[in-house]
Amino acid sequence: AQAKLPRFQPLSTAIAMPSFGFELEYAKSSRSACKQCKEKIEKDTLRIGLKVLIDAAPDDAEARKRAHSMESAKWHHEGCFPKIKGKTWFRQHLPEEPDSITGFDALKEDDQQKVKLLLQSCRGEETETETPKGNKRKADPDQKSSKKSKFFASQEDQASALSAEEQKSIETLKAELCKKNVAALGAMLAKNGLPKSGKKEELLDRVAEAKALGVPPVCPLCEKQKLRFSKVTGSYSCPGFFDDESKSFKRCKGPGDDTQLVRTSWQELGA
Repeated sequence: AQAKLPRFQPLSTAIAMPSFGFELEYAKSSRSACKQCKEKIEKDTLRIGLKVLIDAAPDDAEARKRAHSMESAKWHHEGCFPKIKGKTWFRQHLPEEPDSITGFDALKEDDQQKVKLLLQSCRGEETETETPKGNKRKADPDQKSSKKSKFFASQEDQASALSAEEQKSIETLKAELCKKNVAALGAMLAKNGLPKSGKKEELLDRVAEAKALGVPPVCPLCEKQKLRFSKVTGSYSCPGFFDDESKSFKRCKGPGDDTQLVRTSWQELGA
């Protein structure tokens, strides 16, 4: 009698459950784009890479090919990195020691400290400082992120340079604007000269921030683009611009640390 085949057979190209790797480096050029906000990552600025690591059978060429394509680093701005996953995911996959991340040792000392604080925030860990007696105490409550509305409960709190009041104002605006569609949010951003590309959550965050804090000013150096603001560091940077004459993208160093910058008032549609 003919032997019966098993009802289910494993595929030869099956891929094992992935693990994740991380990389730190200064961007080698301005060609890469942040996978979160879709904006360019300027040359020489700190970027954080996420890699999906797959263990494929050595004799399975197709699985190895698919695994290799997945292992390419996906780069993010340091300020965008906390947005890619929730705290639970970060606690499960981020390494306990930052110096175990590829590229950490090559960073400047102040950037190393910035990364340590950023990873703590991603995991939802509160910053601790030493008291004169050597006992640890929690950070000032005014520096902690405000509670988010139920609609945004899945998004993690970030390390932030904003005050609790400013964060609360942004979250309140998000809750009010969440019923707006992408087209409406994009129109509001365009009215104020801000980028309108990205997912709805990104546009919502951009609108709420500009309405709460004011619209970021145009870069005083190149006078071409609105400055990009990092809520993690509280600093501004210029995203660069496309030069029509040379038909190429131009980098801009942006404003210096001592430059006085003033946000402008938000303009409502129809105003």
